[in-house]
Amino acid sequence: MNFSNEELLDMYSDIVKSRVLGEKIVEYIFSGKIAGAIHPCLGQEAVSAGILTAFKKSDIVTYGTETHRAQTVMAHRVGWKPFIAELLGRTGGCNDGISGEYHIHDLKNGQLPAAGALGGTWAEIAGFAWALKNDGKKRQIGFAPYGDGAISQGATYEAMNIAALFKLPILFFIENNGIAMSTPVENQSPLENLADRAAAFNMKGVTVDGDDPVAVAEAVLNGMELAANNEPNVVEVKTMRWEGHYVGDPQKYRDLSYKEDLDSICPVVRFEKRLIELGILDDEIIKAVRESQTKEIVEGFDEGLSQNIATKEQVLDYNRVYSNNAGGEL
Repeated sequence: MNFSNEELLDMYSDIVKSRVLGEKIVEYIFSGKIAGAIHPCLGQEAVSAGILTAFKKSDIVTYGTETHRAQTVMAHRVGWKPFIAELLGRTGGCNDGISGEYHIHDLKNGQLPAAGALGGTWAEIAGFAWALKNDGKKRQIGFAPYGDGAISQGATYEAMNIAALFKLPILFFIENNGIAMSTPVENQSPLENLADRAAAFNMKGVTVDGDDPVAVAEAVLNGMELAANNEPNVVEVKTMRWEGHYVGDPQKYRDLSYKEDLDSICPVVRFEKRLIELGILDDEIIKAVRESQTKEIVEGFDEGLSQNIATKEQVLDYNRVYSNNAGGEL
């Protein structure tokens, strides 16, 4: 699949934006401006950049949650300033500051609410995809992202089974960063490639390099087309988590010697080199992109911090937290 120079440059902007956002989230947590143990995306930026490229290039409408580390994709769906304000628990957030990062939702923009218990979201998105099919929605699909740990929950297999049986328009997406909280993937699964589990349901499954945004974009675009033709399928991207499960995680469960030479495994540096060889990037453009993305994100945080914090009454309003009647609106 070919991408134009403009698309590749836009992809680079997204990978840089993901890096800057991850750095700023860590900075603002340690400075006390963000409350909670957010999952940093550092090291996994190519995944979000590839997903975003696929979403922008295709006319297919997607509805889904994101993994906790795909903050850039969530922000793309709901808007950067509303997303950042939500991270800060401010009333200008897309959910008025009551959802935080974990439960952000905006149905009109395709952001579905994530389940509080890991393992449930694929089933929810499969149900949403079923509704899309029953309502006769064309080229609209469910996008169901998971990590390498949550895929082993029983509900994921139920969702895949239902999707295969009823040929639902859904793409199951596995962001495999090698560690589920503190458990290495080799201690969770006997499979080298988690996408091979698709075969049990007679679905197509592919595994690609998650540190290559072009490979991610190509796999997601192909998967989206299959899903839009009522062929549920699985895409797995393999990447590496640089930081802990959450900001502040001491990571005593892994060897941290890789941090001695991050440039050698950095997806941003790797993509920069590729685009420099293609004549798309130079030092001036690299500097300009970094400065512009940093400016946008810092301005978003500054604006969010100027807003009111969600009150106790707003956070505990059960009519906002729950549907107040069976089958009620989100």
